[in-house]
Amino acid sequence: MPMQTICPYCGNTIITVTSHVPGVLSWLLCSALFVFGCALGCCFIPFCIRSLLDVKHSCPVCQHELFYHHRL
Repeated sequence: MPMQTICPYCGNTIITVTSHVPGVLSWLLCSALFVFGCALGCCFIPFCIRSLLDVKHSCPVCQHELFYHHRL
C-alpha cells in the first residue's frame, strides 16, 4: 500500500509510488516448479501473482527508492 511520508532526498511531503518486482521468493518458487516438472511455462506463474512479488516504494518527485519490502 502506498504511504504518506516526507522524502529524505527532496524534502517534499509525498505519497509513495509502489511497484511490484520479482524477488527471492518468486525465483525460488519458479525454480522449484521447474525442477518438479513444470517446464512448459507453468514455472513462470509466481511472477504473475502480486502477493509473491517484492514491493518497491519510491518518491514520485525525485524518483529515489525509499523502501523495499522483501517477501522472503
